[in-house]
Amino acid sequence: MHKGTITYTHSTNLGDYIQTIAAIKLLGEGPFIHCDREALHQYQGPKVRLLVNGWFMHHPTHWPPADSIVPLFISFHINPTAADQMLNPAGVAYLKKHQPIGCRDGYTVGLLKKHQISAYLSACVTLTLKRPHFVPPKTPRSGILVLSALERMLPNTDELWQQKKYIQWAIQLLKTPLKYRAAKKANQRLERFLSKQQRPIRRTSQILEAEFQQQEKYFEAAEKQLQDIAQAAVVITSRIHTALPAVALGTPVLFLSDGLEHPNQASRLEGLSDLFPICNTKALKNVVLEQLKPTRQHLDFVRRIEAKATAFFKD
Repeated sequence: MHKGTITYTHSTNLGDYIQTIAAIKLLGEGPFIHCDREALHQYQGPKVRLLVNGWFMHHPTHWPPADSIVPLFISFHINPTAADQMLNPAGVAYLKKHQPIGCRDGYTVGLLKKHQISAYLSACVTLTLKRPHFVPPKTPRSGILVLSALERMLPNTDELWQQKKYIQWAIQLLKTPLKYRAAKKANQRLERFLSKQQRPIRRTSQILEAEFQQQEKYFEAAEKQLQDIAQAAVVITSRIHTALPAVALGTPVLFLSDGLEHPNQASRLEGLSDLFPICNTKALKNVVLEQLKPTRQHLDFVRRIEAKATAFFKD
């Protein structure tokens, strides 16, 4: 049976592609069938064993997947705005058929258990990434990589509009001036902190400014971002799929929590917050970057993910 991984149509978030890269490296030799996360219900290819990981989903009415997909749920996350539609009777029955469900976060575990679905905390497939996949052995680390720090504080109403949640969209639109003001203050605190550091600083983003025509370009950009993380002395971010790969690649990381108070964002951290230090910019004055060290707390998750994947795909 064919091996399958989740992929995306026109996502400009490199975190999505980093999760697929992690899945490909976990599963070893291909070839792979790449299945569009938002169109699994329309899959008409050959029968495929699919590693179902990541954030679900923009179009919850497109759930559950087609019968020719045989899923292994590892590091599965249900977006709170999609939960009601994904967990309708058909969705619940599908997940019960393929339980236990390995969930990326404690929120999704609790959500599924409320529906009597067997679930456990698997953490994220990106924790299985290995530094030698991206840089030569003994490559020195240098500098501070500020990667998508505080981006989540800026308003983003596109998803609500696409889902036709017009009341919520209007509420968020009214909050836009307050969000920009809060983001400006947080950025000022971060810049004051960075101005006191003695190491070179590089700033970049997990979100691309424009779409590529070829999907290969997205994966190339994601690989380059992983190389940057692997070579940094320390990473500062507010993106989970920068922080977790940094943990996997042995790069000390500081996660900024400003703007993550909303349940849609906070839910994604539940059960993962022990893997990296989390700090609000108001507390940066108490942080000494040189004291941040790599962690090994993720290795139990890694062993479990690798064992589950090996058993599932051994045929």
